[in-house]
Amino acid sequence: MTLVVDLFKSLLPPRTKSSPSGWTSFNAPCCHHKGHKQDTRKRAGVRFDGDGIVYNCFNCKFSTGWQPGSPFSDKMKTLARWMNADDDTIKRFVFEAMKTESVGYKPVPLESKIEFTEKPLPEGALTLAEWSTLMHGDLEKELGEDYAAVLEYLINRGYSNPLEHDFYWTPAPSYRDRVIIPFRWQGKIVGNTARKVNKGKLKYLSDQHHHFVFNFDQQLDNQKYVLVQEGPFDALAVNGVALLTNEIADQQARIINSLGAEVIVIPDQDQAGLMLYDRAADLNWSVAVPNWDDDVKDTAEAVRKYGRLYVVVDAIMTAHKGAIKIAMAKQKLEQKLERLK
Repeated sequence: MTLVVDLFKSLLPPRTKSSPSGWTSFNAPCCHHKGHKQDTRKRAGVRFDGDGIVYNCFNCKFSTGWQPGSPFSDKMKTLARWMNADDDTIKRFVFEAMKTESVGYKPVPLESKIEFTEKPLPEGALTLAEWSTLMHGDLEKELGEDYAAVLEYLINRGYSNPLEHDFYWTPAPSYRDRVIIPFRWQGKIVGNTARKVNKGKLKYLSDQHHHFVFNFDQQLDNQKYVLVQEGPFDALAVNGVALLTNEIADQQARIINSLGAEVIVIPDQDQAGLMLYDRAADLNWSVAVPNWDDDVKDTAEAVRKYGRLYVVVDAIMTAHKGAIKIAMAKQKLEQKLERLK
């Protein structure tokens, strides 16, 4: 198999379907570029015939392909860009396609599918619900105060019954004053972050893979919007996804775009949140300009103050798309932050 094929496979989204006829289907990245609605029904198909590539969209009818010994065409470059390939990757496609004309060419396979290996939670971690059944007698006397502090913190964050949610706790050193949020990928725990519930330095202790997207497992294939936040509590507040940083990596963009939904970024209303605007514009994503009071910094705080429905509808209604509109939205936040100094 050619390295061009392996490289193209690395662009495929994490959620695909395979047919007996050899087609791999996924949400088409071409439709909204061709004047159609964004595809959410996996109407793009790619087939790897021998050492080549055949692509066809069964909705907007965009099609292209590549065979060894041929140049990497402009249509294939366009498709690769729609699938979030950067300029360096495009150049590599062109270079590797040229190399296939050489008789002695031997490709080196690439990892084509996004995978995150399992990671254990901190030692002794159990769900809050499991700990609730153990909290009696001597154990409650020894650990009950720390456990109660975690429950109180979550209740204050708007979780009326923390035991019903996917939160963990452990009395292990460095963790007994933290609530643990597991990171799940295809049902497996592949990392975690532990949020300190009391005042102090080192707010989060995290064990995670690079460029992971938090809460992706809870997103639906046919949803219309996906709301992108920085932090995990923000994502949980609106059932969106979190970058776990204020930057958007190529792999994260590929994972999020694989949903085929309209992407709306809700940046934190602070200096760090400003970093998301330009990158969102480059990805053709939208950025929300929320109608929040000055004392509300992020999505989780907004949901506590206004309710989830208001925050979600507000994000959709105030979403700005396009480089010019997003630049104006960024300027608006900059002016607000300057005013609040």
